[in-house]
Amino acid sequence: MTSNQKPPVFCLLVVSKICNFRCKMCNMWKNRERKIDRKELTIEEIKGFVDDLKNVTSEPIFIHLIGGEALLRPDLTEIIAYIRDRGFNSSITTNGYYIDDEMAKKLVNSRLTGIFLSLDGFKEETHDYLRGVKGSYQHVMNAIKFLDKHRGTDKTNRLSIGITMTMMEKNLDEVIDLVEWANLNEKINDVFLNACLQPFDCDDQKREWFKESRHSEVWPQDPGKIKGILEKLALLKEKGYKICNPPEQLRLIKEYFTNPYRFIHDQKVKCPRGDLAPEVNAYGDINMCFSMEPVGNIRKRKFSEVWFSEDMSRARQEINRCKKDCDIVVNCFYKIENITGLVEKD
Repeated sequence: MTSNQKPPVFCLLVVSKICNFRCKMCNMWKNRERKIDRKELTIEEIKGFVDDLKNVTSEPIFIHLIGGEALLRPDLTEIIAYIRDRGFNSSITTNGYYIDDEMAKKLVNSRLTGIFLSLDGFKEETHDYLRGVKGSYQHVMNAIKFLDKHRGTDKTNRLSIGITMTMMEKNLDEVIDLVEWANLNEKINDVFLNACLQPFDCDDQKREWFKESRHSEVWPQDPGKIKGILEKLALLKEKGYKICNPPEQLRLIKEYFTNPYRFIHDQKVKCPRGDLAPEVNAYGDINMCFSMEPVGNIRKRKFSEVWFSEDMSRARQEINRCKKDCDIVVNCFYKIENITGLVEKD
């Protein structure tokens, strides 16, 4: 393999674009109202992709399944089991709404490697408000209980249960409380913190969206406040708290909240999407960047053929040189080596 033909180190697989929630920081739920002509991948097409991925890498990389809401697919546990049978790790992000006792057992039996449950408030009313569904907080709490029950006590290769929280104006006062709670909760293995972005699937993408009053419950209104919280989180991580984000990322996010479209330039951040992290969306498109055209589609051409193609080489080179104003990179497969300023010092 040449330098631009290295195997992927992570793969994102969107199994559905449909969602049952009405979140303040995402418009993907509107897909139920939109007329979408494209049909989502069948389970056989997904299995074919997983088989073909073996032609690209033999490493047990993570295939991370997301939506919309991933559990809206009735065949999700079958997909997970197939991924595991083929030697890959599998993880999912979910709102937890459909995880009852029976589903928790199915997920554990599928040999799912890891699960991240979205929890956007330490208080029940905050989470339910931000997620747009009353009772959603209790569903997350029940999901944690059921998943822990069925994963058993043997800590070798058992399911990892994580929490993911998006930091927003509406929940800023609860971020530290939630992290403290999760750190003391023996059922929870990890907490991952995201910076809020322009709501996904916005009909009108605007560069300075965060200045609009309609987003005032999403975008933090006091830069000093969010920076203080992020510094405290970095210090907690350094103390050994169950926070996935490295302290360097948490401190970098402070600069993002100063100016979300300049921090890439000002902080010398290199976009990691060109570094071996493809996404296959619900319709089979192979994406290496959210703002570029797909490099191919697995319905028209095998993933392995696309991966080793000149089109893929050009796309990755373009991403690696990219210095466009972009906010997504702040949460996007973060690695410390992508802060080139720090790399240069080392």
